[in-house]
Amino acid sequence: MSWLQLTIAVRTQEAARFEEVLVANGAVAITFESQIDEVVLEPAPGEIPLWEHISLLALFPVAASISGLNGALRALDPDIHQRLDVAFIAEEDWQKRLANHTVRAEFGGRLWLLPKRESAQYAGLAEVPAESAPADKAVLYLEPGLAFGSGSHPTTRMCLEWIASHVLPDQTVLDFGCGSGILAVAAALLGARVVAVDYDDQAVLATRENAQFNQVSDRIAILSLTEFENRQQRWAGDFDVVVANILASPIIDLAPLFSRALARPGQLVLSGILDRQAQQVVDSYPEVDFAPITSEAEWVCLTGKLG
Repeated sequence: MSWLQLTIAVRTQEAARFEEVLVANGAVAITFESQIDEVVLEPAPGEIPLWEHISLLALFPVAASISGLNGALRALDPDIHQRLDVAFIAEEDWQKRLANHTVRAEFGGRLWLLPKRESAQYAGLAEVPAESAPADKAVLYLEPGLAFGSGSHPTTRMCLEWIASHVLPDQTVLDFGCGSGILAVAAALLGARVVAVDYDDQAVLATRENAQFNQVSDRIAILSLTEFENRQQRWAGDFDVVVANILASPIIDLAPLFSRALARPGQLVLSGILDRQAQQVVDSYPEVDFAPITSEAEWVCLTGKLG
């Protein structure tokens, strides 16, 4: 099967409007790509991180009727033809594009991250090869996607490495700003009991779907931020581990909440932090004894114990 692909150059503030028009006119998939290789941050709660200069790729079935699309796009920009490209994409080319975001990696000697298509749950697919995912290790299946929340971003990888190396069965874990749920599901697969929280309804939905697919729904309570705030007093001092892979500013603002949520002793895992922001974050948690900083490229992961 072939597809009709429209590529539109947009700015961050335009992206949502263009996406809405494309979906309303029959787009079956929307992908955002950076035009100039800008850095993508892990999202703070309620935020969808986008680049300033975006290529918006919309996929339509070749047979789809898009008679109203031209007029709808011209309503957004009368000169849309100057930043619009149309191409036909073969099925195998689309699959290769999707595979570019695939992550297959082992973390902490205990956890494998693999794409969902390698799961035996997919009809017609064989079991994951033994050499790729040994039976004595947990396997987390996740759809390929944008860099954040897929395991391809350095901040996610560093958090996964820590979780796979340290989280123990029946520990309690708070994943604040859970996004796709990758960290919450990883902890649950390793036997922890998890509370996953996010401001964004789409993140809550994604976490719920990924928990169900990985068969750990019974070990994860998935909450909106409002639901968490209404119940947080119940969990004061209840979490063995608090992990937040968001951004430095909200991590600083949330220091009192995280410190209150942690048990004594409790482990704190913070990422989404640039190396130049690390000291400011450390200074916001005076009760935490931080370990040496873990870093990858310009990103850091701060881990420490609240005594």
